[in-house]
Amino acid sequence: MSRVVMRKRAHGAGNGSAAQSKRGRERLELLLDLEGRLRALPAAEDVRFFAINETRALLDYSQAFFVSLNARGKARMEAASGLGTVDANAPLVRALENVAERMARDLSDAKDKEKRRAHVRWSLEVPDDAGDNDEELRTWPFRQFLWLSLRDRAGRPFGGLLLARKTEWKDADAVIGERLASAVAHALMALESPSLLRRLAPPRWLMVAAPLVLAVLMLLPVPMTAVAPVEVVADDPFIVAAPMDGVIAEIIKDPDTPVRAGDLLFVFDDTRLKADAEVAARREAVALARLETVRKAAFGDPDARRRLAEAKAELALARAEREHAERLLGLVRVRAARDGVVIYSDPSDWIRRPVKTGEKVMEIADPARVALRISLPVKDAVAVRPGSRVRVFLDADPLRVLTGRVRTVAFHAEEMPGGMLAYRVTADLDGDGRTQVRIGYRGSAQVFGETVPLGFYLFRRPVAAFRQYFGI
Repeated sequence: MSRVVMRKRAHGAGNGSAAQSKRGRERLELLLDLEGRLRALPAAEDVRFFAINETRALLDYSQAFFVSLNARGKARMEAASGLGTVDANAPLVRALENVAERMARDLSDAKDKEKRRAHVRWSLEVPDDAGDNDEELRTWPFRQFLWLSLRDRAGRPFGGLLLARKTEWKDADAVIGERLASAVAHALMALESPSLLRRLAPPRWLMVAAPLVLAVLMLLPVPMTAVAPVEVVADDPFIVAAPMDGVIAEIIKDPDTPVRAGDLLFVFDDTRLKADAEVAARREAVALARLETVRKAAFGDPDARRRLAEAKAELALARAEREHAERLLGLVRVRAARDGVVIYSDPSDWIRRPVKTGEKVMEIADPARVALRISLPVKDAVAVRPGSRVRVFLDADPLRVLTGRVRTVAFHAEEMPGGMLAYRVTADLDGDGRTQVRIGYRGSAQVFGETVPLGFYLFRRPVAAFRQYFGI
């Protein structure tokens, strides 16, 4: 009887071996079919979806995840089986990313004889002092994990397939999984190139030395600079101001017109002034006639002698009023006080316009004497002193760079057109630069300040904004 039992056992063993062999052939055929379908996929996104959804019959997993790894080994879940999108902030997703990171780290820390492995198997046990993310795994039903590493052509891992189920993973599953992972990695490498950091693969010493070199560079001395609007203006121009209150009737000289001393510039409306002068002259004649009458009566009339002084005073007042009216009438025609070029906006801005005494109407400038007027914004203000260097880029001649030196710097900021607060900086051009520009040119000026470390130059604005916002 014992022989029969033994035979039955041998027969049963033979049947099991035949079943396993058949199962192995079926899995091999399925693996070859999946590899062929993988290589025919058109996009990397299709490969990821295929790897975690279409391979369930081959590896019999309950849940599969596609995880990418950066150069530092940080895991990020990109896809999950049965899900269209992955919520990166979900606690379970973070917990599974931690599992993937630790399994990938275990694989990279394997001994030399085990480095040929491309998989890690875990039977997860959550400790009592688990973190908030790992705490989510306590209720996770699939506690048996298989990590299949995805490697590039140089053998560096760039991701992996994390497979989970309830039953323990077998060696056969791991071998077939490695083959599948190799096909997935090959398809991904063919469809998308690796990142620049992975292609360069900087050595560890470079990663340590780079921050040190950067810190040394931050100490290099560089000049503080700021770019501001600039205008070419006349140097020490003669201001032609209104000599009296009135209305300008006519402007004789057009803008940018050369004039000589004594040339007529503009004329006031004299209608009222002539009337005032005529009235003042008649008032003087009346006062003079009254004085003569009082003077004749003063010989025999004591009252007339007392009114004599009053009549003289009235005559003096009338004469002063007439002289004042004539003097104003003489100011109607305004003439140039020196040779130069007339500078003002436009004749239509002044004709029939009332002006006040002392109001600037135009300038007379020497075209050979020019200066730079720079409006340095308050937010870009650097420590500029007289003698600091200036580089000028004019809009009219952008290919030429002019140089100069700062002459004066205003202590207080002024409001410029457009509501901008800026410091007024005056600079002189060097050498032949004065002959290459004309009054009215505009452009940009680079103003150089004191020398500071490169780090201060780069982070001056962020630090200022931080302190203004937080008040520290």
